[in-house]
Amino acid sequence: MQRKAASFEPTQTPVHAALDMSSEATDFERGPPDSGGGFVKIGGPLPNASDPRTIKGAASTPGNGHRLFYLRVIDSRKWHYSETFALFLDFFVQVLTISFTQKATFHDEVAATASRLFSSGLMLCYFIDMVIRVLGLRLALFRSHSNIADLLCLLAMVVLLGARYAMGDKEYWLCLAYLTIVALRLILKPRARTFSKKLHKFRTNGDHIRVSIESLRASLARIPGISAMAIEMMETDLVIICGRDEGDMTRDELMNFLERALHYRPPNLSATEFLSHLRDIDASSSTLAYGISDVVRSTLWHWSNQMADLIFCFFVVCINASVSPALAIFLAKLSDAFDTLDSGDPNEATLKFGVVGVLALCVPFVLGDYAVGYFQSKMISKATESMQSALLNIILRQDTQFFAERSEGDLNNLFSSDVARVNSLWQAVFWNLLNPLVAVVFGFGYALYMDVSIGVMSFAFTAVLLSSGPQGFAAQRSKEFGSRNAYVAAEFQNAVGCEKVVRAYAIQDPLITRFKKTCSALRKSQFSKDFWSSIVQIYIESAMYIFVAIMTASLAMKVWHKDLSSGEFFGFITLLSRVSNPVTVLGGFMRVAIGNASSLQRVDDVIVGLGSSSRDEDGDKDMPPLPKMEQDLRVEKLVFKYDKASENYILNELTATIPRGSYTCVVGPSGCGKSTLLACLMQFQDADGGCIRLDGHDIFNFSKKSFMDQTAVVFQDGGILNGTIFDNIRYGNINASNADCEEAARLAECHFITNLKDGFETVVGQHATCNLSGGQAQRICLARALCRRPSILLLDEATSALDPETEASIVSTLERLSGKMNMTIISVTHRLSTALNADQILVLNAGRVAEDGRYDALVQKGGLFYEMVHKVDKPEEEEDDAPVEKPDMVSMIKSHRRGTAPRRNTDTIGATGEEPKQMQDSALALQQFTKTLSSRVVHDVGDGNRPAGTTSWYRYGNRNSHRSRKTSEDGFTNRRSGNNSVEGSHWYPGHQDNRGAVSSAASEEERNKYFVL
Repeated sequence: MQRKAASFEPTQTPVHAALDMSSEATDFERGPPDSGGGFVKIGGPLPNASDPRTIKGAASTPGNGHRLFYLRVIDSRKWHYSETFALFLDFFVQVLTISFTQKATFHDEVAATASRLFSSGLMLCYFIDMVIRVLGLRLALFRSHSNIADLLCLLAMVVLLGARYAMGDKEYWLCLAYLTIVALRLILKPRARTFSKKLHKFRTNGDHIRVSIESLRASLARIPGISAMAIEMMETDLVIICGRDEGDMTRDELMNFLERALHYRPPNLSATEFLSHLRDIDASSSTLAYGISDVVRSTLWHWSNQMADLIFCFFVVCINASVSPALAIFLAKLSDAFDTLDSGDPNEATLKFGVVGVLALCVPFVLGDYAVGYFQSKMISKATESMQSALLNIILRQDTQFFAERSEGDLNNLFSSDVARVNSLWQAVFWNLLNPLVAVVFGFGYALYMDVSIGVMSFAFTAVLLSSGPQGFAAQRSKEFGSRNAYVAAEFQNAVGCEKVVRAYAIQDPLITRFKKTCSALRKSQFSKDFWSSIVQIYIESAMYIFVAIMTASLAMKVWHKDLSSGEFFGFITLLSRVSNPVTVLGGFMRVAIGNASSLQRVDDVIVGLGSSSRDEDGDKDMPPLPKMEQDLRVEKLVFKYDKASENYILNELTATIPRGSYTCVVGPSGCGKSTLLACLMQFQDADGGCIRLDGHDIFNFSKKSFMDQTAVVFQDGGILNGTIFDNIRYGNINASNADCEEAARLAECHFITNLKDGFETVVGQHATCNLSGGQAQRICLARALCRRPSILLLDEATSALDPETEASIVSTLERLSGKMNMTIISVTHRLSTALNADQILVLNAGRVAEDGRYDALVQKGGLFYEMVHKVDKPEEEEDDAPVEKPDMVSMIKSHRRGTAPRRNTDTIGATGEEPKQMQDSALALQQFTKTLSSRVVHDVGDGNRPAGTTSWYRYGNRNSHRSRKTSEDGFTNRRSGNNSVEGSHWYPGHQDNRGAVSSAASEEERNKYFVL
């Protein structure tokens, strides 16, 4: 593998807790959990968990227990909401003071004096909160933009409040500036709290943490003194552990990697110092629900391929939004013209200007609405088309593991229900977000021009309003509803799909009873989602109504004191009424966005989170093509197990040779590894050891496509796709002509096609115009495979679902094809009758080839095959493979790639040789890092959230993301975890030796104690 240049810059908030502390006291590391979580000196003995004095001393060294206690206090809900409420009261009091006090006599007014005293009293609370936060965060404070800004705002508030006492003639403007700073603190406060919570809030969802591989690679490259060889070895470890070289990695994968990376650190770096350089890795939680900012960012990303239309649409919206300020101006002119009637000198020119202006605004308003509607329909239809195509394209390119984790019902619900809800959400983005937002900016901008105090208060109040409220809670309820809705849809589809079983066993009542319970849970979740989404809108509407009422009363007082003319008052009222409506529309958008955010997040999990897997195919193009098969296919000591942590091997050093042109049947008892072997041959699964050779060439050293081009497969259930018979056969070779398809059908003996009304143009599949029997459908699938003209034909129980007569006919066809086309046929079957004339029979047992030979020879041998043939106490139909053996029954493939990387000989690469005590220190530092990682939750938008192109979604690996299984012509690597030998650079996940362990004397329980959150 070629190492990528580590030129990435960190874009996320740092890993905190232990790493924050390590920057201040690098000679201490946190002890194990049972030691009270205290800090121990590097190189010193572990604290005794049974000694209370040790625990007490460790917990207080060097005052970290007090720090965490302080942070927990100020980040508690009671403290946080009390502090926020105090800020809001301060803000609201200043708004009332400025609104109902004259500017000229502001300093002498009782209201102004009362507001000063009220703010002075609250300042003590602000100082206590900030002092505790600074003492708790210490140097970590300077890594949070929100906390730095919050501290600067508090200092500005102190200065402004002092200036209000000293500079009475300018107190009106100082109070206005003070109000603005308080509003800014109200916006920053939740984000500052989110940052500090990461340092002490150890959450239970640590397994859902995702870490950016790119950011980890960049941090490793910046470690001082790290050698190029060490980086190369760590990158190889990284790819082998994760199974991919980009995307996100899980918490367990990160811990496995760091356990090995600690041994490659420079000799002059302690474990804590080494980990401190990883403080900037990009970590997040996959359990986070989409908020408003996530919805907007995702929507713009989906529309980014229509940038010209988006820019032009924004321009039209700006023109449309300017209508409200212009209308206020013309109405003010009309009011001024009306005032001249009483003076006896009417101003007719002003009247005409106002009338013409009001009428002229109709043109841009109407044209703008039509233009926005056009661009909305155009952009959403294109984005929906692109999204639907991307979903199918990405899903069909995923590996077996993906389909094991996502049910068919879940994927159907994703394409139907979720896409429809996203479409509704995007329509709301146009009419309820883009248009109102621009209207608010233009409207309040004009208010700022007409009266600075009203404009500033309007902007400040709207910003506080839109950034507060129960939006986060409502977003979480929406995500829960999306998951439950997908589950209910899958339950419904499963019940309908098994309707024959339901009717045969008359189990309608129990199924309906269970489904009602599921729907009841969905109803509660939907109520919670709808209720809290409506609360978001109600909160904004009610608050905006109160604000407009206050501003109206304030303007009336200004007119009474002759600070404002009646025309200006009329214009302001019109402007406020027209601008307040878009603000309430924004509240409606928040409701719609929160209600449908879960659907957009589910779609993005696939399109954005898994879209990178298609790039793995580009890596396959760089591999050399595999020469066409001429001699034989050999399987050499193939090793495989589904659960990498288990000792149960499905394939256990299986070895077999299959000559070209032979008809080979693979048989054996249930669970012996038949279908797993076929899955490895089809490259649905990557073997853990051994190799597969074609004419002596290890296929894993060549491109996957070049091997699959020589291979065709026929499954048990056939697989008829929607389309004509021509289409289904041509899927085997997309470049095949009609004549080629007809020839393939002739070889597969599909004579029934000529009797169909439309012949090869007959539509089959879900839109079929005729019904095909099982044998007819299977022959079409066989024709599709033959159209490929493969060197190897793989059959996965291809005849097991057919009646004996049809089965015998197809087997006879296969036997003739084997000799006629010199095609190698490998058939996995549990019906021994299909192997009667086979050139070779491989009898598998416990993952090995127990016997091989022809039918008669194996029967005469009297071994396992003889017992299978003469077994009469169980029918053959019960001899099917166990579910874990079916590569096309992916429910058995539930485990991720959990193989552990081998321990390298660090002496050969210049890494640090470690004594047991130093290894113990490494374990402690890693345990400290583990707790740190588990506490990270990315709510802090203001502290460096991921950019639009980087997401927290987990990316599934691909077989071709890395190839470490290159073998020589005369040998190969056995990657079983029990083998302690390593030849050259051939090593593998699961290998263990006496080098690189956390401690040579540490038991598995002790290691788990260090590395389990």
